[in-house]
Amino acid sequence: MIQNKIKLIIIDFYGVMALGSYKETCEWLAKKYKLDYDFLYEIIYHKYFSKAAVGKITGKASFALPIKELGLEKTWQELRQKHLSFQKLNKSVFDLCLKLQKQGYIILLLSKNTPWQFNYALDKMNIRKYFKNIINTFDLKLPKASPKTIKYVLKKYKVKPGEAVMADDQDFNLVEADKLGVKTILYKNFKQFKKEIDKILKK
Repeated sequence: MIQNKIKLIIIDFYGVMALGSYKETCEWLAKKYKLDYDFLYEIIYHKYFSKAAVGKITGKASFALPIKELGLEKTWQELRQKHLSFQKLNKSVFDLCLKLQKQGYIILLLSKNTPWQFNYALDKMNIRKYFKNIINTFDLKLPKASPKTIKYVLKKYKVKPGEAVMADDQDFNLVEADKLGVKTILYKNFKQFKKEIDKILKK
């Protein structure tokens, strides 16, 4: 069993536990249509997907609206399917989290996504068989980066900020957690992630 003060490990689902997110989708579109990646990401992820992820627009609209705005020669179904095709399990992170879970740590998979996309990925990767603590912030009607979300998670699992660590591949999702005293890891690759989490858990 664990012998240190960390009790809860919050893992971003898309970008850490699973690879292939809106980054890859926007990289593909940038190459195909010769458009600027940052420009695409701002529109597709921040302008439209982020609204769908809190229920302000539908999942369909999150693909259809950027297609219309950008003038892309794609149907919303084709763009969604291409987006889904990039997604795959990050086996290294998966195996490590299973090991940590067996050691007594609470592993929470936290995601910001539309229900259909989220359930599709969970089913495709058979995640529910191995991890029971899963939260889609859509169900909370809160952005993942919100301090309310972090406080909700800490209260739900009855841990103090210093007893939790959060890993995400996007820095803006870690700001509020860091402010509240949660230890944070900006995921870049598995080797870097393992080195940082090992250091935190050994303290």
